[in-house]
This record gives sequence, structure tokens and C-alpha cells, in this order.
Amino acid sequence: MFKVVWDKDINGVLLRTNGNGDALNVSPRPVFHEELSLLGFDKKWNWEYSESNEPLLWALDRRYYYKGELVAEVRGGNIFDDPIIEVTDVGKDLKLKPINIQKVVEKNQKLLFLLEQEAIEFIEQTYRTYSLKKIRSKAKANEEVDWALLAEMHEKNTKIKHAVVKQDCDSFDIIPLDLAKENNKTIYLNTKIDQFIASFSGGKDSQVTLDLVSRVIPPDDFMVIYSDTGMEIPPSLKIWEKTKEYYIANYPQLKFHLARNPQRDTVELWEKFGLPSRIHRWCCTVAKTAPFYRDLKHIKGNDKQPNVLVFEGVRSEESPSRAKYDRKIGKNVKHAGVINASPIYYWNTIEVFLYLFARKLPINEGYRFGLTRVGCYICPFSSEWSEHIVNKKYPDNVYPFLKSIERQSVALGIRDVDEYIKTGKWKTRAGGLTLKNQNSRVDLTEKNGELKAYISNPNEDILEWIKILGTVTYCNNGRSYSGEIKFKEIVCRFSLENTDDKNSFKAVFSNLYNFPNILGKVKRVLYKVTFCAHCLACEIECPTGALIVEPKVKVNTNKCIHCWKCIDFIDKGCVMAKSLNITEGGSKMKKKLGSLNRYEGFGIKENWIDQFFRNINNYFEIDNNLGGNPQIRAFTNWLKDSEIIGNNTSEITDLGKLLQQRYLNDPIKAWEIIWVNFCYNSLIIRWYIENIPFNSVFSKDDLEELLKISYQELQPRTRNNALNSILYLFKYSDISKIKIGTNVKKGSTTYISKLPYEEVNSITVAYSLYRYANSKNRYNLTVSELYTSEQKQGIYKEFGVSKERLQNVLRTLQENKNGVVKVDLVMGLDNISLREDLTYTEVLKLLLEK
Repeated sequence: MFKVVWDKDINGVLLRTNGNGDALNVSPRPVFHEELSLLGFDKKWNWEYSESNEPLLWALDRRYYYKGELVAEVRGGNIFDDPIIEVTDVGKDLKLKPINIQKVVEKNQKLLFLLEQEAIEFIEQTYRTYSLKKIRSKAKANEEVDWALLAEMHEKNTKIKHAVVKQDCDSFDIIPLDLAKENNKTIYLNTKIDQFIASFSGGKDSQVTLDLVSRVIPPDDFMVIYSDTGMEIPPSLKIWEKTKEYYIANYPQLKFHLARNPQRDTVELWEKFGLPSRIHRWCCTVAKTAPFYRDLKHIKGNDKQPNVLVFEGVRSEESPSRAKYDRKIGKNVKHAGVINASPIYYWNTIEVFLYLFARKLPINEGYRFGLTRVGCYICPFSSEWSEHIVNKKYPDNVYPFLKSIERQSVALGIRDVDEYIKTGKWKTRAGGLTLKNQNSRVDLTEKNGELKAYISNPNEDILEWIKILGTVTYCNNGRSYSGEIKFKEIVCRFSLENTDDKNSFKAVFSNLYNFPNILGKVKRVLYKVTFCAHCLACEIECPTGALIVEPKVKVNTNKCIHCWKCIDFIDKGCVMAKSLNITEGGSKMKKKLGSLNRYEGFGIKENWIDQFFRNINNYFEIDNNLGGNPQIRAFTNWLKDSEIIGNNTSEITDLGKLLQQRYLNDPIKAWEIIWVNFCYNSLIIRWYIENIPFNSVFSKDDLEELLKISYQELQPRTRNNALNSILYLFKYSDISKIKIGTNVKKGSTTYISKLPYEEVNSITVAYSLYRYANSKNRYNLTVSELYTSEQKQGIYKEFGVSKERLQNVLRTLQENKNGVVKVDLVMGLDNISLREDLTYTEVLKLLLEK
């Protein structure tokens, strides 16, 4: 939050509101004797220092500073190899004295006070907003009123978010949330919270957050939960016990809970689910999140998923992916029924440490050995530096996981396994080819609204899982079953028949032709039947407690409301199926290999397209800033794939003329339309929207590995050119302003961030819908089908726009005089009707007409 400068007189740091040019560009961290000894500074470089409990110097990333002077830098190193240490002239034969950390704290006391008071105020405001206990204590005259229920009823009736606000004379009222904010009303409640939680991870950030929360919220009104993933470094478990002792001594009423997955052998989970990767982050869900929220159901005592507010130690400085969060994340963003609040979101690293020192709080030993973040032994997001320290300090703990990586790397045919591991290539796994003992299989075919599934060695009972779809009736015909599933007014007939193989069966579902959304739900249930690993991930999505998955799946039909949350939370409806990267029919689709590298490594520069639209009749004949034939060919192909010019000519199309008008009036709105066309016509763009999820951040190396998995047949240069084309498109054109591809700098590495674009224009939405309908030759659509995990086209895949935003835009489009869109969005319906006589170009022309 504040700027940081060196305090050379005491070998310390000073927080400043303005660094006056001396501010450090990286927040420093304290360095202790354990880190120096682990790296060998005492033996190799004759540094002298005591084994003091106080820090000895400071580090900016991997550069070490003593009294503001650079004394050493560490380069390279990985899980197997030691780094190279370079000592400066100032750092030779250094004699280090412990830092008087209390003096450092005293000199920063004023700004530290402001820092913590701002965080405390945030916690107090958040607690007051959401606490039922708080409002009941204030509303003594209205104790019998359930304000949360009243607010909820208003929201259902008006479709507008409401809040409980305090009026004069301690009276309360329920008014629209926006109105309450506009009039600066004190908001006491706009979401019913059953439990406040301080999430603990063993790290410095969660330690600070817990201390701040304990200073505001009564100890009997929140609890502390720590998820032991089975991969935690030993100091994290020790600090958990120390922290419990510290707080229970001061707050006997404060409750602590340790959550663990019943499947305790984490190495076995690696073998079962495959290596966790930057694509398949199953480990967070299975080992951390699922046990956390499953235990909450039992703690509250009603087996329903409670509404909770979690105070967590997320900071924007930690990573590019976390930098995109808001300080207080809205409800249901990370998990259904959860609000995540981050009191220290804007704090930097040294501010966190100074707070720990000032409050004399326990500090995880991992930081003393040089870890910048503590967590799991091995993580697909950990740095080579972290892996080096952990493997050197805790080799016995790391060994089983390394053996799992080695085995699965060999199964992939990797020759130099050590190189594959130490360069982190295993972290980009996208498929499930390495998994052993995976004999379960499902093959799906569909024709004329009939879905056939051939399932071998299923892990669960299909008659149990289909109960979540709707009301099920069936009869047993000996070796087969036949029945119906009723989805509100839709009835789907099904039959199940055992095959000659006693561990296999055939399932047929019919009457689904006009209901692609229902078809998608059925597919997801079939994936769950086949691959369910009882990981708990879907159980915690169930809001009523109807679903139990461990040790075997059981669905309580008296509780199930058929909300489908247990199959809608992830692609394919199942963590295991997603990790296996199962494709329908058992094989991947054939790809048009020849067109992947049609841009020859070039993107589009904004001045190219700007000049093109301003000189549309003679652009290729004038001085157009294109640097030779390769760039001319590339730009020409981009124009063809945007449908601005024809495939067999350089003449502008009717659509191109409309886009010219659109671009000259508002370039970003033109780029929205161009992006939709790219999603249909450009193979590398199609790969990007299908394989890179929204709210993700990837480096170029990550993207290269993913593209290699999809196109192993192609030469590295071909893949690299294709990837460069899209990266340069994002870098040099204004298409980056629609957020689907933005450059994010972190240190020396550039990442690509892909975020949802909620601001998409209504005309673009209509264009996208007609583009989708024309490709399907089907003009009666549903909102839901555009959001299924199987969907590869449409407005969500293109822009990541939320359902709520889309529905609001559809209501606006329905008012258009041309009747291009008709919708039915009441009483649970989500129907979209389009005109069959219009093409996407004609729709654009109609909507652009004044």
C-alpha cells in the first residue's frame, strides 16, 4: 500500500506515502540466518553471522541488501540443481549484525497504525453489513422480524438486489441496494450469513488476517478453519498448533477446525487424478476446498451448505491471477453460498512482516529458510526457487511426489525425465494419458435427438445419479431397465441394457432434439457415473444436503430440488472426467492442420486496421506500413477470417462495409464483431477460446505446452508462429481492450490474462446469437445451452459474459422495432427466439440503421 525506502542507518526499511524517487520497485522481505546457511553463504563466501532470531538483511526477489547496498544475487537453481551465487565487492567477507527489528517497527509505527486501522474498519463494516447478530441487537423493537427473509422476498419479486438499512430512531427498512449506496445509508444486511470464518493457511497473510479479525469480531461469532491438503510443508502444521495455543489462551470461546479429505493418501490421489497442473487444478478442489465446505455442513448441524463469509489473506501483489480480484469478492464467485473478503488485499510484503513483528505473532519457519510463499511441497504454480528450498529442506516429504511425476512422465514417453521435471514442463498437463488403473470408459453418440452411451467399468450406479436430473420412474425388465425422467414439462425416455460384458452397459436417452441444455446435463451425469472418484467436489455444491458421495453416492429425492449445481460447477460435471480430458466418441476431433499458421507469426497492429478502414479502396496500393510480403499475406488472412474481405478476393464485403462504419464511429465495438468472426474462422483463435478458461493467467511457455498437446503432429516452428500471431494480436491491437487477451507483466515474465468482458455491446450480442443460430440452422435457443460445459461456440465462449448480463441485454434487444430477438425469461424459462429469415450480416445492418 505504501512506498518503501531503505533506512540505511539501522539496516532497516521505511514506509513512505511518497518515495521521492528512492522508492523500491519490489517490496523487500526479511532474510534470516537459516536461508543464508541453506545456500552456503557461511561456507562458500565466509559470511559471519549469529544464529539470531532477528533477520540479518533484506531481499528484493533474489537480490540481497545490507544497509541498502546490494551484497549478493542468486541466479538459477531448481528442484535438483543449486543456484549460482554472485557476491558483490561490498558483500565479500561480510560480517552481519542482527537487525533491531523493534526499532524498525517503531520508526514505521504511524503508517502501520493507519494501515491496520483501515483494515480493521473494512472488517468492521463487512461484519456489520452481514451479521444477523448485529442487526438483531440494534433492532430490539423488531426482534420477531426476519429481515433476511424479507429482503430475499423483495429480491425475488422485483429481480433487484435489496438491503436492510438503518433509518432514524433505530428503525429498519428494506430498500434497493443501489439506492441505499446512493443515499449513503448504513447497510446492515443484504445476504444472510450463517457463519463467519477466518481461513488459515499457515502463511504470513492468513496469520495477519486472523489477528485483525480477532480484534473486531467477537470470538463466539467466527471460527478458524485450516485445510490440511496432505501436501503441507511440516512448519505449516506446526504453526497451526502454535496459533491455536496462542488464541485459545486469549479467546477460549474461539473455535478451530482442521479439515481433511477422507481419502488421506495424497500421493494416491495424484495417481488417481493425474498430476495437478495449471489446467487441471483438481488438487485445490479435492484436497482443500471440498473438505473445508463439507465439514462446514456438519459443523452447522443441518447437513445443508451454509452461507458463509470467509476472511482470507489474499493480496494483489502475490500473483497476476490474484491481482484481478476485487478486495471483496462477490457471492458465489469462488464457491456457491460464499462471500470472500480480503482485508489486506492492498498490503505489500514488508507491511505484512512488520505487522507480524509488531504484534509478536508466530511466523512460519518456511520463511526463515527463504520461501516467499508457504504451501504444498510441490505445486504447479510454485517457482523453481521454492521447489529448490523445499526439496533441500524436506527431501523425504517431496520424494513420493517426485516419484509420481517420474512415473507419469515415463508413461508420456518423456526421455529426459529430470529435465522435464526441473523445467516445470509437467505443470502444463492437459490430458489423462498417464493415469494407471483407469479402465472406466464412456463412448457417446447422438443422432436425431437420441443419445447413446456405452459405459465400461462404471464407478457408480446410474440409477442413483440420474435422480438429480428430475423425477425418475422406471421398471426392471430383467437384464434391462426402461423409464422416464421428467424435467419440469419435458419428458425424456431412457433405457438401460446390460451387455455381454458384466461390467458394461448401454444407455439410450431419447426426446432430446430440441433441448440441448438437457442433453448436456445427461452427458454430465454419464461422465459422473463412469468416472466418479468420490472426491466430494460435487457434494459441497448441493445446497440442500441431498447428495452424499462418500463412500458411495446416495441422492435423497426428498431433499433434491434438481438445481443441477452438482453437475454445473465444472466442465463435464466431474473433476475426474475433466482431469482425464475425456472426449466424446473416445477420440479427438480431426483438425484442419494446414490453416493453423496462416498468419506466419504476425498479429494485427492497430495502425494497420485503422489505415485500412480509412483507405478501404486502395489500401494495398499505398504506403500502408506493412513490412513486406509476409506481413501483407498475414494481414490479408486476418481480414479474410474477420470477413471484412472475401476469401478469394481483396474486395471489401458487405459485412466489411458495415464494420468500416462501426470502426470509424467506435473502434472497440467493431473489434467485438471482428472477434466473433475470428472465433468461427480462425483455427488458432478457436483453439484459444476452447482451451483457455476465463479468469486465468498463463505465461507464453504455458501456452506453448498446451498448444503442443493439441497439435503434437505439427513442427515446433509452426506451433510457435501460430501462438505468436495471437499474442501479437493482443499486444498491438485494441482488441486487448475487450479483456479476452491482455498482457500482464510480473517481474521479467509476461503473462496473458483472459477475463470476462461484461461490457459487450447489445448489437454484438445479437450478432453473436445470429452467427450461432446460422451455424446450427436452429433459431429457437435457450440461454442455458450457451453456458453448458460442452459448448464450443456462442456469446459466453467468445466474451465470458455472465448469464445475468446476457439476460438484461436480451430484454433490451426485445424492445427493438425490428423484432430480431424475442425472449421468455420468467418463471424459470430462458427461451430465445430469433428470426429465421435473417443472416448475421443482415441483423447487423438492421441494428445499425438509425
